[in-house]
Amino acid sequence: MGSYRLNGLDRLQRLLNLLAEKDGCSVEELATAAGWSVYRTRSIVEFLAEHGMVSYRASDNLVRIDPPIRRLMVEED
Repeated sequence: MGSYRLNGLDRLQRLLNLLAEKDGCSVEELATAAGWSVYRTRSIVEFLAEHGMVSYRASDNLVRIDPPIRRLMVEED
């Protein structure tokens, strides 16, 4: 089997899943999970924050998924 490379949507899904599972993540942690550079990940986080999907505090490098988005992603029994 050849090596499998994640496409952009798979990487974004991985990033959002990690945020849904945890209370907050650093940009570096998200970059590692998604396989993007820290610079690119920060740009994506800033875009998601502008559109109300996540909150991002640059002062402490903390990214959190917004509760309505988290509820859509996490299955509750």
